[in-house]
Amino acid sequence: MLKRAAALVLLFTLLLAVPLHSRAAKFDPHHALAYMSIEFECGCTRYGTGAMIGKYGLITAGHNLYCSKHAQRLKTCTFLFGAKSPNSGKYRYSGKFTYHVYDTFRNGYSAENDIGYVIFEKAVGNSTGWFGYWAASDEDLNMEFTNVYLYSGNARLQTLYTVQYVANSKQIYMDDYLPYGEGGPVFFTGEGLDGAHVVAVYTSYTSPSKGFGRRLTNEIIEDMRRDGAFN
Repeated sequence: MLKRAAALVLLFTLLLAVPLHSRAAKFDPHHALAYMSIEFECGCTRYGTGAMIGKYGLITAGHNLYCSKHAQRLKTCTFLFGAKSPNSGKYRYSGKFTYHVYDTFRNGYSAENDIGYVIFEKAVGNSTGWFGYWAASDEDLNMEFTNVYLYSGNARLQTLYTVQYVANSKQIYMDDYLPYGEGGPVFFTGEGLDGAHVVAVYTSYTSPSKGFGRRLTNEIIEDMRRDGAFN
């Protein structure tokens, strides 16, 4: 009896430690997508894409938050959700936020840990809605159809629907690509999921054919939870 009780406690603890599918807010995926106008402390500027996956939390590529050329921090960033042009959209946020990255690129650019997240001071998700999130297994991810949403330089929404493959425990790749707007969500829809669920962040591409994504993992989800992304 004691062994059985101990086993049940261990199982319950393990279940708590592994985030299951989150519940996506009722939303238009375009509205939960941010066109990011970025300036770094080194003076470099760029645009990128991010996606809300919680009331306060946005996921994006790490090189949208740290300059991958000079290993310098973000100076300013404006987030335009549901963008129709670089200056118009559904909701603009230029207030306070914090951010976290998993690579500061001090040894040059690598896509392996090119992921980061933003925690807004305001509940942006109340205005935009948000995607669900899923730290999916290799089996769940490999050779499955997936969606990629990105903004181009003129803030036009670009989409890709293709098959993805598991590269390793941190990355996926696809035999197709979009050549701009890195940081956008790679997400699943369909059977067994309550709305669109982000499984990776689009990070990079190699011409002429491959796109790459950094997978969401339990570590990242737990870090975001700790920092208040899902409050």
